[in-house]
Amino acid sequence: MSGGAEQADILSGLSLVKERWKVVKKIGGGGFGEIYEAQDLLTRGSVALKVESAQQPKQVLKMEVAVLKKLQGKDHVCRFVGCGRNDRFNYVVMELQGRNLADLRRSMPRGTFSISTTLRLGRQILEAIESIHSVGFLHRDIKPVRCSSLGAVCFLQCIVLSL
Repeated sequence: MSGGAEQADILSGLSLVKERWKVVKKIGGGGFGEIYEAQDLLTRGSVALKVESAQQPKQVLKMEVAVLKKLQGKDHVCRFVGCGRNDRFNYVVMELQGRNLADLRRSMPRGTFSISTTLRLGRQILEAIESIHSVGFLHRDIKPVRCSSLGAVCFLQCIVLSL
């Protein structure tokens, strides 16, 4: 996913994953894989679908799924919907989160949050980090784009390591 040449998306618009999740649009991507908004044809709700190429040398999605499953039921954590793999890609499906904090901050009139908002967000993010630590994992790359407007440390773009 890195390097000079632009690579094609793993999924295209209107792709169908496991005859359940229909891709609506790509919402993110990078060295870790790609993130799509999808419609759950079973529940009719919107979900986030994160995919990584099956040919990618460093596979991280399996670990992320394990951590996400361990964190279910804790505050500030995306709800796990499903996961799987095929010959082209591995995937995880989870609750779609709100806008990330970096984008929200930039959209504010002066480009900053109030002190009150900053303190409330900080507390929620620390609680989320504490939840990750409580199940024996460490998040090594926390930044505003990894946190949603719902106060969740978002697993859409995280890298986790076992302690």
